Amino acid sequence: MKLLKGVIKWLDEEERKAISSQIKQAHGFANCVGLIDGTLFPLAFAPSQNVEDYFKRKGSYAIKGLFICDDTAKITWMEMGWPGSMHDNRVWVDSDVYLSKEKYFSYKEFLLGDSAFSVTSVMVPAFKKSPNANFSAMRTYFNTKLARIRIKSEHCIGLLKAQFQWLQGHRHVIGSKCDLDVILNTTMCAFILHNLIIDHTIPQDWMVDSTDSEEEEEAEHDGSGANCWEQILAYMLEMC
Repeated sequence: MKLLKGVIKWLDEEERKAISSQIKQAHGFANCVGLIDGTLFPLAFAPSQNVEDYFKRKGSYAIKGLFICDDTAKITWMEMGWPGSMHDNRVWVDSDVYLSKEKYFSYKEFLLGDSAFSVTSVMVPAFKKSPNANFSAMRTYFNTKLARIRIKSEHCIGLLKAQFQWLQGHRHVIGSKCDLDVILNTTMCAFILHNLIIDHTIPQDWMVDSTDSEEEEEAEHDGSGANCWEQILAYMLEMC
């Protein structure tokens, strides 16, 4: 199984302290250094190998990803490449961040997640409601507070998939490891660009003016629009 991980550098201690301070001040959770969630990257076509692994409950195919973000929707860690049928918690307990947690977390630091995750020294999930059982007032209060900050992780993945809409349905057929590499690498590029867009405002002259005349649109198709792509490439190289 091919996995892609570690491309987005994990936070150093000072960065984690800054995030922890922001989250504590805004939401009351002390020592929280990030929000974790799983997401699916749909496949437009069924893989030609191990097809049953990529089949998900809603009748389609997907690749599973697990990501951590801060309270500004900036992605701080990503692991993907698991088949879509994998449970979020299974991906988490097999991840390098969990298995080598002493390298990633200082004393008392933890992540916040939904009820799909199990409680550990570095994971604080929402309380899971048992069938036919009512929550206590304290657990309801805790879950409500957690939901108010966890919405940031949903905003994060929502922004990502809105900005790069091909993530809503990869059209590359997985027939080999090379094919999977193409999907994983292009998806990781989207994550990196997402972070750049958050950190640096896009210059207004990069944006396409929807009021352009038909003649201008034709000129862009003829190649004059390449200048915009050159600007973006130069900007990205400056950020490296």
